[in-house]
Amino acid sequence: MAILLEGCDGSPVIWGRLGDYLIQRTKGGRLYIRKYRKPSNPQTALQQRNREVFAGGIRRWSDHEKLYSKAYWDDIARSGGFRDAYRAFLSSYMMWYQAKIAELSGEAAAYLWVTDTQNTLTYRESPLRREGIIKSNDLIQSVLKRRKTTGFMSELRRTLDYLRAKGWQESLRYGLLPQLDESREWDILRLGLLKL
Repeated sequence: MAILLEGCDGSPVIWGRLGDYLIQRTKGGRLYIRKYRKPSNPQTALQQRNREVFAGGIRRWSDHEKLYSKAYWDDIARSGGFRDAYRAFLSSYMMWYQAKIAELSGEAAAYLWVTDTQNTLTYRESPLRREGIIKSNDLIQSVLKRRKTTGFMSELRRTLDYLRAKGWQESLRYGLLPQLDESREWDILRLGLLKL
């Protein structure tokens, strides 16, 4: 079912499923429509095994870790950029499981090891997560370096004046974006004021 609202600028705002189509917005507020496809669920043995292992991690979290190690996982979540301790634990749990498959020569032994609360699980970082953090830090450094250039402040003032003239405010309801002059859009994107 699609949801239709009136935006702050009077234009219609729509999202959701409409017939065979799915209407969504990007984080930047752009609207896109795609044909709805039911997600596949092949029920393969590997998929079922991963679901079982993940369910074991959820049980371990609620039965043991949440009660006895939550402070540790809260610290990991804060320092590691996780949303909460639960997600930090499950990420490490799955990494421990993968490591123990090779070490203990089998999935069954690895599953028994990670679900046994006598074995202490500590934070184990995913290589993909580490790579993402490195890329994110590189991007932040390049933005900070750009902001130290001489032309940045004057460009920022010109862009902010343009945005005020277009009727922008600090934040817009429903994530709507006003119409932009395409000749200024690149400047706004480059300054990091807008992400499309």
